[in-house]
Amino acid sequence: MRSELSSSATKNTELSQEPSARAGFTLIELLVVIAIIAILASLLLPALTQAKAHARRTQCISNERQLELTWLMYTEDYNEMLVPNGAKSPGDPEKNTLWVLGDYHNFPPAFTNQIYLLDPRYAAFASYLKHRGVYKCPSDQTSFIQSRKRFVPQVRSYAINNYVGTTPSIMERISPKYRTFKKMSDFSSPASIFVFQDVNPQNLCTPAFQVFMPGNGGDTFFHYPATHHARSGVVGFADGHVETHRWVDPRTFKTARMGQKVPHNTASPNNKDLAWIHARTSILK
Repeated sequence: MRSELSSSATKNTELSQEPSARAGFTLIELLVVIAIIAILASLLLPALTQAKAHARRTQCISNERQLELTWLMYTEDYNEMLVPNGAKSPGDPEKNTLWVLGDYHNFPPAFTNQIYLLDPRYAAFASYLKHRGVYKCPSDQTSFIQSRKRFVPQVRSYAINNYVGTTPSIMERISPKYRTFKKMSDFSSPASIFVFQDVNPQNLCTPAFQVFMPGNGGDTFFHYPATHHARSGVVGFADGHVETHRWVDPRTFKTARMGQKVPHNTASPNNKDLAWIHARTSILK
């Protein structure tokens, strides 16, 4: 009897041990699982990257819409006059308060100090826009500004067409053959003239997006548009609408190493992108 009980207990013990022996993964099964995960990740990664890029472009469009709304609100408050646009450093003889304060590369603080965006003493938009993030495109990840050998993020990504709200500070870069727009009634077709441009971050300088028109260095880029939205840029127009535009000429896609600038005054004859910008910058007088 004891022998039978012992034999039965042994069998029960063996049966109870069998499931635990099969509970773990073999090395081959583990490798298969890892391979499947890797394949799924490789399939999902491009989709995730594309989704993130789309989200950044959507945010950039939203930023420009807010800037456009602010620009229109300013004109309503100032009897249809457009917000001043140009180049200025503190203490300059230029009396106008620009939409934001900024100059050429001779005044680096304007690239990194939010006070020149948010303080009404320096920026005409400061009474309307209180958030610095609106001025920064989320795809703007490069900089030519350095402090103590460290790269400093820039606070602004956008600029206004230099023929819109033009001040004496940039008149030397304006062609006398083309119209400058000082008030809303100057626009005969506001939907066809751009106001805001997302700028190549390493080519950004003045608050004015400077365009040389035909007959006045018109085959030359001074400022380059941003191309970091799937080879497209975001552009806002005088009627308030914002759109993306896909650039096509390889010469429009300018890059430089971190800490370096994309140069101004670069010839680009017969560039279709430059021609597109010309057609939406101004009209002949």
